[in-house]
Amino acid sequence: MIRFMDRRSISSVAILAALATAVTMVVKNHEARESAVSAESQNERASAKQAPLVSPLVPEQQRSLAPTDDAPDAAFLAQVERKYRFLIADVEEEHVDELRRRLLERESEINLGSRARIDAGIGRLLPAQSFAYYESLKDSDLEQHHLAEYTGGISNVAPLDERQERLVLDAKLRQKQRYAALMRDVGLDRESLSTEERAYAHAKAAEALKQYMDDFLSDVAPSLSQAQYTQLKNYEATEFARELSRLQQRINAK
Repeated sequence: MIRFMDRRSISSVAILAALATAVTMVVKNHEARESAVSAESQNERASAKQAPLVSPLVPEQQRSLAPTDDAPDAAFLAQVERKYRFLIADVEEEHVDELRRRLLERESEINLGSRARIDAGIGRLLPAQSFAYYESLKDSDLEQHHLAEYTGGISNVAPLDERQERLVLDAKLRQKQRYAALMRDVGLDRESLSTEERAYAHAKAAEALKQYMDDFLSDVAPSLSQAQYTQLKNYEATEFARELSRLQQRINAK
């Protein structure tokens, strides 16, 4: 009986050892596969980092961003090209490729410190006047959106040519800078406002916003037809009313 039990014990130990060996082999194979996948992923990420942001320009050096096979990338390239189209048109041909690369890098970056570094690089690439124009364009997404809405709405009635579009956008950005200077004294950067300070902020914000709109419309009026100007005035009146409402809500919350 004892010898029989010994044989059973030995048999059990052998079975357990075999199972342990099998499990170890399975784990090692799994780890090896994971390591291979991880290495492949790292190689792919490294290749992606090394890949250029912009493909080489076509031989005729057209001033448009190079297309890609990937639809979202193509849309992004077109968006960046559209945003900075007037700046790119002003830059000397020999600097266009490098400017596009840096613009794409900047628009892809969300880290403020990295954006500041890219801005500095663009500043070294462009002459002072062009860099000042870049500075106004880089935060012009809202104004560009408004311009696209306005030009799209009037395209079947009295379309703007490219020169007029640029005049409208440039005038808007100039007056935006003056408006920002006036708004610094309103007190929106404070955490809270007294009743008197809130009343002052309301009055100053409404005054600054009205001056912004009036100066902008006066600036562009000589360059537009009557139909174009009327449509722009109506559109901007609606947008400025929305902005005033937003400012009032912000002031009331302080």
